Amino acid sequence: MKNKSDLLQLLEEAKNSKQQAQSKIVNLYWGDIKSYIFSIVKDENYSEELTIETFTKVLNKLNLYNADFDFKTWVTSIAHNTAIDFLRKKNKDKNKFSNEEYHHLSDWEPSPEQLFIDKQNLEAFEKRLDKLPENYRKLIYSRYVEGKKLKVIVQETGLSLANVKVSLMRAKKLLS
Repeated sequence: MKNKSDLLQLLEEAKNSKQQAQSKIVNLYWGDIKSYIFSIVKDENYSEELTIETFTKVLNKLNLYNADFDFKTWVTSIAHNTAIDFLRKKNKDKNKFSNEEYHHLSDWEPSPEQLFIDKQNLEAFEKRLDKLPENYRKLIYSRYVEGKKLKVIVQETGLSLANVKVSLMRAKKLLS
């Protein structure tokens, strides 16, 4: 950004849900934030997902940004908290399985009740997915069902990387 007033104008447009402004913000800070998150989680796939999650939070909370502080510092603090929360959850999940009672997980089979609950959850998710606009549905399917990388999705769709990122963030928001 040339100066702070340009950034503030861009932020104001992004607050008003202008997609071009939101994409520009994501593009301006994506590389730095992804690198920062990678330095914490040390995994390329997780860092990409956490960067998307970070920018989803940033765009949803733009009205909370205080212009007296540096915007990049604010975004970085959100990224930091997102990465730390992820690591805590990951370590907590890892510790769940350290107990001796879990040594025979390969023998474990879900109960009929658990199978029913899982089926209901999947059906509910599929209904929400079906309600998404087709372009969002295709992006969610490509990214999270087929596990494609963002670069592959960009090549397949012909959309810009920023557009794919922002569209995925919006689709995830609509699903939640």
